[in-house]
Amino acid sequence: MPIVKKREIEQLAQMNGEEIERFLKNLPATKDQMDRMFDFIEDKLDSQPCNHTNRFTMQFVMQNMMDFGKVSGWLSQNGGYCDCKILEEIAPYWRGYFQQDGQDT
Repeated sequence: MPIVKKREIEQLAQMNGEEIERFLKNLPATKDQMDRMFDFIEDKLDSQPCNHTNRFTMQFVMQNMMDFGKVSGWLSQNGGYCDCKILEEIAPYWRGYFQQDGQDT
């Protein structure tokens, strides 16, 4: 039976304070950049359909002078292979944790 590795983002709700700090430290971008990136992608997909690439992600990353390889690698490892999958597979966990009860880690 194959071992299924749970995606890091799915474990977010079970992490304690030290684990959250380590999680945030190891992200390819700051928490604020990630928040803004999810919002940017969502805004773009409201007016244009996903073409099943990460074109909007790439646009945001380049405009903000972030490391595209690191960001896209982390997103892919967590199920975000294209813009719509980023919103389906990553953003809900992210927002569910960081936006609950006004949490601002």
